[in-house]
Amino acid sequence: MLALVLLVGILLRNGGHFSYTLDAPYTQMAMAEQITQGTYGINPGEPSSPSSSIIYPFLLALLSFLPLGQFSALLVCLAATLAAAVLIYAVAEEIGLEVDRLTTLQLAAITATLTLAFNLVGLAFAGLEHSLHVTLTVISLLGLLRFVRTKQADWWWLAAITLLPLLRFEAAAALAADMLVLIAFGKWRHAAIIGTVGVVLVGGFMLFLHSLGLPWLPSFVLHRSEVASTGIGMGDSGALGFVKAVYGAYRGNLMAYGGTHIALLIVLGLWGLARGPVPSRLGERAWAKPAAVGFFIVVALAQLTGGSLSSFSRYEIYVLALGFCAVLVAWQPEINAGLRRLDARRCAGFCLAMLFLFSGYVFRTVDAVAAAGNVHDQQYQMHRFVNDHWRRPFAANHLGYVNYQVPYYMLDLSGLANEEARKGGGGPGWMERLAAQHDVGLAMLYDVAPPVPPAGWEPVAQLKLRGRLVTVRGPVVTFYATKPEEAEPIRAALRAMAPDLPRGAILSWGKADPLQAAH
Repeated sequence: MLALVLLVGILLRNGGHFSYTLDAPYTQMAMAEQITQGTYGINPGEPSSPSSSIIYPFLLALLSFLPLGQFSALLVCLAATLAAAVLIYAVAEEIGLEVDRLTTLQLAAITATLTLAFNLVGLAFAGLEHSLHVTLTVISLLGLLRFVRTKQADWWWLAAITLLPLLRFEAAAALAADMLVLIAFGKWRHAAIIGTVGVVLVGGFMLFLHSLGLPWLPSFVLHRSEVASTGIGMGDSGALGFVKAVYGAYRGNLMAYGGTHIALLIVLGLWGLARGPVPSRLGERAWAKPAAVGFFIVVALAQLTGGSLSSFSRYEIYVLALGFCAVLVAWQPEINAGLRRLDARRCAGFCLAMLFLFSGYVFRTVDAVAAAGNVHDQQYQMHRFVNDHWRRPFAANHLGYVNYQVPYYMLDLSGLANEEARKGGGGPGWMERLAAQHDVGLAMLYDVAPPVPPAGWEPVAQLKLRGRLVTVRGPVVTFYATKPEEAEPIRAALRAMAPDLPRGAILSWGKADPLQAAH
């Protein structure tokens, strides 16, 4: 129901046009298009690695053969969200929570509360791999709990463990944690197999990137994580540089929104663990609680030290969902006691407390419509301008809708999809050289993002958001002519597009433009 409300809200806000809450899924879908045509990147015949996920662009490439258009990513994410809800319920049943005591209304209220508190539906409308990450992580915990109880490693558990690092690199921590559990229970062969398969798959992808002349890790991962870049020798040299990067990431993540919530869940997990009996030997069923809490802590610390908590609260949601499930395991007797006394008043109190504690994520869900409006009013308009009016190669310093389903070459000046730009072009004048090399006459640049445009590039106009900035890179995009003779064609194309701009966007013309007063 909440998904339908958001979908209708976005369509109404955007005049019937759907857009995701972030521009990043359009880069993934643009890569998917090129993968089907034999190129790993966003431009035909030009390898690049702007995706932080190994498998997600390939999944979208498979779905691109279906008549789903840009909705393929949304359907994947909504299906993953529904599966995550079912799996959390399965975890509760697996550990013996008396969830059958809940009335239909209580179960619906708690489900809606958790969906809002962890921004699960809002995350789905981001259109990225994070919804799948939540699902596979909960599957990993469910499989772990079943393994501790039955001593049998289910095939779907092992498959989920192996797939996790292919979905997100930081999920290698979950693979390592599950391997330790398997070893503790004497399943050395299982641990060796999934470890070997994981290393071969991830290592094979890294070799694939290297064979294309790209860094060992995707450009987006290196851009987001200083720990990753220093770890492969692309940041500060030596162990000291790596330690500094880990410290900086940990400090920054704890101070970011979400860091406190993860810390609180760790404390609750450890507190519940300390209250229970200590298993006398390895392999006992009583190890379910330590295994679940330990699994969560390993995953959480990996995210805090090597990952990110930025960008519209999407990276940490899997940690929060896993932490909630671990707390259920750690406090199972107390929770069952509460379920036996649960009435409408107590259920309402729990729901309100959760919504207040995680209110920042509730607001993320509420902001989904405005975020999709940002993408529509800015990135989609840039996309329309290139496709309907410019129809030639162009440059930009941020990927997104601007390069999705665009048949013209895009020179990415951010470096995420262009290796020469990522390396600084090899010296002064690199932007002019690359623009000339690719016959680029137009550059659409966020003023708040690097690089600084050359002095010889003439600003023609600015596309400005009228409303609140929620998710796009910045509120203003400046249109530059890379050569003097391109200024008038750009101006003419912008004049042609101006009448069709949505109410949330406005063109601001240069002082020399004779139509400034008219617009």
